Amino acid sequence: MVGFGGAIGDGRFPFGRGNAQGNERFGRRRVDGRRATRGSRTRANGGGSGLGSLAKTIEGKPLLKSALVCAALGCVGDTVAQRREASKRAADGRAAANKKKAAAAPADVGHSYERTLKQALYNFFFYGPVQHYWYIELAKRFPAKAFAFTAESLAPFGAKVFLNQAVLGPLVVTTFFLWGAVWSNDVANYPGKVKRDALPTLRAGWSFWVPASSVNFMFIPTKHQVLYMSACSIVWNVILSLNLNKSAPVAADGKKRK
Repeated sequence: MVGFGGAIGDGRFPFGRGNAQGNERFGRRRVDGRRATRGSRTRANGGGSGLGSLAKTIEGKPLLKSALVCAALGCVGDTVAQRREASKRAADGRAAANKKKAAAAPADVGHSYERTLKQALYNFFFYGPVQHYWYIELAKRFPAKAFAFTAESLAPFGAKVFLNQAVLGPLVVTTFFLWGAVWSNDVANYPGKVKRDALPTLRAGWSFWVPASSVNFMFIPTKHQVLYMSACSIVWNVILSLNLNKSAPVAADGKKRK
């Protein structure tokens, strides 16, 4: 019969002094297990991954964040605009075919990624940064609280809505048309493009932005106003894309009007 001390000494109990090698292996497993647990927690929190580090970098740089969000919304807006144009072409083609003016509806030309890139880059390098500083400056110069339905709040509210449409709107439209002209190497026709399409674009923008910005400045807290206006700008990006890529009207002699 083996005594208790002998049982420990000959290795039958893995935690005894007689089984130091087993103890060492067990200790290493416990340490490795703790490290694995910490690593999984770190990955779950995004701290140990490249995406997590990138997210932290972007979060710490508001201007970069505004530019990236604006560029992404530009991609969404242009995609919606292209889908809308494709649907209209298909509908016009079917109508013409029914009237025997064409053999069949025109084929879908597919998505223009160059056009989407053009809008995204404009938003990233110009519209996003300008919008970022614009709303910060408006909040400083015309401070007002959300849901402040008082006589004192009407003046800053009206000023911000007016300036948004009278200053920012024309600035964005004219620079966006210039960006498109430079991109297409068609700067010579830029004045005609502005003369022909700038005002209709602004009118379409006003019909949307006046009520949208009124809601923004009246009901949305200052810290959430950029986020709200960024979401609304999907519609504005659709309007910009449609009007930038609108073809010039063709005269009776077959030449495009300037």
